[in-house]
Amino acid sequence: MMTPALQNFLDQTGKMVHYLNTIAVGLSAVEAGVAKKPVGLDISWSPHNVVASARQARAYALRATIVTVAEEIGSFISDLAKYPGVMLDLSTKKERWEKFAAVKDHFSLAEDHRYIGPLLVIHWRNRIIHRNSNAGLTKAQRDAFIEETRVVKDNYKNLDPSLVLEHFERNTPTLKDVSSLIAMSINFAKSVSGLIQGPTSAEEVTKWIECLSLTGDLDRVRRVGASKGKEHQSVTAFLTTHCPSLLAPYFFYIGDNG
Repeated sequence: MMTPALQNFLDQTGKMVHYLNTIAVGLSAVEAGVAKKPVGLDISWSPHNVVASARQARAYALRATIVTVAEEIGSFISDLAKYPGVMLDLSTKKERWEKFAAVKDHFSLAEDHRYIGPLLVIHWRNRIIHRNSNAGLTKAQRDAFIEETRVVKDNYKNLDPSLVLEHFERNTPTLKDVSSLIAMSINFAKSVSGLIQGPTSAEEVTKWIECLSLTGDLDRVRRVGASKGKEHQSVTAFLTTHCPSLLAPYFFYIGDNG
C-alpha cells in the first residue's frame, strides 16, 4: 500500500539525492578551478588549497546526508508503527537500530541488503553524531552483506559491499556509497509498505482516517462540499492530496454519505 509514510519518505529521499548531486556538481567545478566566488556573494572564502577544500566539503556533505537519511528512516518507522494492522509499540526500544529491527521482526523480513543497507545508515549516523560510538553491524550481518556481493553489484551500479564496510569503519563515505544506501533504504521502505493491507471495511477506513489525524478536516471538507453540491469532488480532492490509497476504499465502503 502506498502509505503517506512511504510517499513522504520517497519525496524526502528524492530531494536528498537531487541536492547531493547538485552539491557534487558544484564542488567538482570548484575543484577544477572553474567556479569562482560571485562578486555579490558577501561571504569569506579564500581557500589556500581549492582542491582540498572542495574534497573536504564533499566529505562533509556526504556525512550530513547520511545523518539526514537516518532521520527520515526513523520518521518512516515511527509513522508506520502507528498504522492499523501494524500497531507496533516502539516505546520500549531505546536505540534507533532496535526500533528498526523491531519492524523487520514484525514483518518477518529477511536480513538482506534491503535491511542491512538502511541499518548501516543508522549505525553510520550514530558514529558521525557521537564520535566515541562503536555502533555497527554484527558479524553475521556483515557476512550476509558480503555474501550478497553479486546481487548488490548487479542492482547498485557495481557497488562492492566490502568496500562500503571498509569506508564505514574509516568514516569515509563516497558518493556511490551514500547514493546506493539511499536506494537500499527506499527499497526497504517499499517492501515494508507493500506488506501493509489496505482497509477492507468501513470501520477500517475510519481507523485509517483517525490514525492519519484527518477526521476533523475530512468532516469539514464534506460539509463545505455538500453545501455546494460538490461533496464527492471535495472528498476526492482531499483524499488524493493526503492519502490516495484511501480514495477507492472510502467511496466503496463509505460513499458520499459518510
